[in-house]
Amino acid sequence: MVHSHPQRDILPAGSPASDWCTHPETLQAFWPFAGNTTGIAAAIAARGSVDLQRRKHTADCIRDQYAKAGISPPQALTDFAEGAEVVSVGHQLQAGGGPAFFHYKILSALRWAAQLRAAGTPAVAVFWMASEDHDFEEIARTHAPGGPIFEWTPERLDEASVGRIAWDADAENDWQAWCQSILQSTGAIDDLPMPLAHRVRHWLEEWFGQENLLVIDGDDPELKASARGILGREWSGDGIADALRSAHAAYASKWSSVPLNVQANNLFVLEENGRRTRADRWLAAHGAEDVHQLRPEQWSPNAALRSVYQEYVLQSAAFVGGPSEVGYWLMLAEAFRHHGVAHPALLVRDGAFVHNEHSLRAAEACGWTPQQPALTGDAAVAAWADNLLRGNGELDRAFEAWSEALIAHAQGVPGDAVPTTRAALTKMEKELLHVRKKWRKLVRQQRAEEAESMRKVVEDWMCPRGQGQERQLSALALMETVGGGTAFIEKWYKELEGANEPQFLVFHPDS
Repeated sequence: MVHSHPQRDILPAGSPASDWCTHPETLQAFWPFAGNTTGIAAAIAARGSVDLQRRKHTADCIRDQYAKAGISPPQALTDFAEGAEVVSVGHQLQAGGGPAFFHYKILSALRWAAQLRAAGTPAVAVFWMASEDHDFEEIARTHAPGGPIFEWTPERLDEASVGRIAWDADAENDWQAWCQSILQSTGAIDDLPMPLAHRVRHWLEEWFGQENLLVIDGDDPELKASARGILGREWSGDGIADALRSAHAAYASKWSSVPLNVQANNLFVLEENGRRTRADRWLAAHGAEDVHQLRPEQWSPNAALRSVYQEYVLQSAAFVGGPSEVGYWLMLAEAFRHHGVAHPALLVRDGAFVHNEHSLRAAEACGWTPQQPALTGDAAVAAWADNLLRGNGELDRAFEAWSEALIAHAQGVPGDAVPTTRAALTKMEKELLHVRKKWRKLVRQQRAEEAESMRKVVEDWMCPRGQGQERQLSALALMETVGGGTAFIEKWYKELEGANEPQFLVFHPDS
C-alpha cells in the first residue's frame, strides 16, 4: 500500500521551496515557470523549438561518454538527438548512491517525463552528473538501516574533482561486501580502475537502465567548448555576477537566508595537478595574463553557473531539484536571461518514506507520522510513555472538567476569586507536568525493553541521526522492504500517475 501527500505539506513552512510549491504565481519575479504541467507547457511555449544542431552535438558528446565507460547508450539518446523534451535532474556523484533522495530525484524526473509522453509529447529524463564537485566528505558514505556503512577511502588530492578520482578493485570489493550485508544483489565491475564518474554511470545503468534514463557528464571538453560564450565571459567581467547581486537583494528581502554568495568570477580552474581551484585564487597565484593559456576544459562552473551551463546544453522543458536546489535556482532567473538561456519549469523533487513492520508499530505507539518533522529516539520514547500515561485522555478530560467547575464556583465568590483561582490552576498544571515527567521516567524504567526497542527503531529506520529517513538511508536497502527496486519503481509510477504537483509518498510493508 502506498499513500501520497502534496510535497508542499511536508516542506518547512515559509521556506523558499515550500513557498514555490504552495503559491508559485506570487514568485514570478524569482522564476517564471511553476513546477507543474501548466508551468512545463508555458516553458516549452516560451522557449520555442529546440536548437537541433546544438542537441545533435550534445548527443554526440554523450555517445562518446557512454563509449568511454564501456556502456551502450539507451534509446533515450536517439530521442534526445531528435529533439525530445527533456526533464533534467542532477546530483553529486554519491559513492554507492548515498541517501535515498538520490534515487527519488531521478524517479521524479522519470515520472514527469513519462507524463509528458502520456500526453503526446516526446520526452526523456536526463541525469546531469555533477562530477566536478570537490566536497569529498559529502559523497564518500552510504548508510543502511541499523548501522552498516559503505565508506570509500581512495587515494586522492584535496580539492580534487570527485568524478576523476579512481575507483579501484578494493573499492569494488568493499562495495560488493556492503551490498551483501544488506541482502542487496548488485552487478560487479571488472574493468578497473576507472574514474568515479564511470562507476556512477554503471550504477545508474544498473538501477535505472530499464527506465531509459539518459546520463550526461558536464566535465567534457567538447561540451565546455560549445558553451564558451557562457563560461568564458566570467574572465572578462561579463559573467553572471551582476545578475546574482541583483537577485541577492530581492531574495534577502523575501527570505531570511540567502543560499548563494555573489562571486565576481563563478568559475573554478581544473589545474594540471588535479586540483579544482576557485578562479579568484587562481588569478591571485598566476595573474590575468595567464588566463589565455587555459583551455575550455579547465573551466569548471560553480553551482550557480553550472545551472546556466547545464540548461544551455540540455534545453530542458523542466528541471527537478531538491528543496535546497530549488531554493538557489530561485536566485538564477536573471543569470539565465543574461546569457539568453531559456528557463525550464522548476519542480521540487518528489519524496518518500518507507515503513517496515517495526516502524509502523513504533510510529503508532509514539503518535508520529512521516509527514511530521523528524524526531530523535529520546523524543519518541517520551511521546510513547506520554501516550501510555494519557490513555484515552481520561486524566486530561478530568482535569479540564475540574478546572471549569472550580472557575464556575469562583465566579460566585466575592472579590478577586476568579483571577486567584486561574493563577492556582496554572500552578497546578505545571505541577501536573512535573508529576507526569516522574511518571514517564517510571514507565521507561518498568518497561525498559519496550522503550529501548522504540528508540532503536526510530534511530535505525525512521529518523536516523534525528533526520528524515530519505536524507540518511540508502534507497537500495529501503526498497527491499517493498520487494526490491523494480517493485518499488512500479508502485512509484502507479501512485504518481497524473499527479500535477510534487508529492511525498509513504510506503507500507504490505504493499
